[in-house]
Amino acid sequence: DNSSITQCWQGWADEERRFGLEMQQPYSEFVLTGQKSIESRAYPLPEALTDAKIEILQSEKGLDGVSSVPDRVTLHWSRDNNSSIQSPLKRIGWVTFTKCILYTTREEFEADREKHLVDPNSGYCWNDERPMYGWVVGSYHKQDIVDVEEFSVDAVAVRRMRSLFEIITT
Repeated sequence: DNSSITQCWQGWADEERRFGLEMQQPYSEFVLTGQKSIESRAYPLPEALTDAKIEILQSEKGLDGVSSVPDRVTLHWSRDNNSSIQSPLKRIGWVTFTKCILYTTREEFEADREKHLVDPNSGYCWNDERPMYGWVVGSYHKQDIVDVEEFSVDAVAVRRMRSLFEIITT
């Protein structure tokens, strides 16, 4: 069962593997335009993914904290991105995270609000019942699909842990 893979999974460090992070819009766009410099999560970034290129897999806005994406998704691409088969995830670019910080107080978390852009009234706001982490954005690139040959190949995204997927070319 791939959903039970933990932070310690050796696969995170395998340089032959490609990973993607599911992000709802508009936050995925905010990361890829530099508006959002910290991605907040309720779990730490696996250490082996620090400074690794991670694809952004954009999903539609939904319920806070609830993925609407199945654990295995076929990513369909054509050269013009007008495939007749729709996927719940769109590959829209990539990001690296330079470090992962643990917020230990509400004050620390709220002090970074301009960086993580979390609305204090959303389901992603500070919660005393769970830890909060900030994945610090390093480099990023919003993909121009038309110009990228590798994105014209179908792939499967397989959930490995929470919102992290392994991308396997088919």
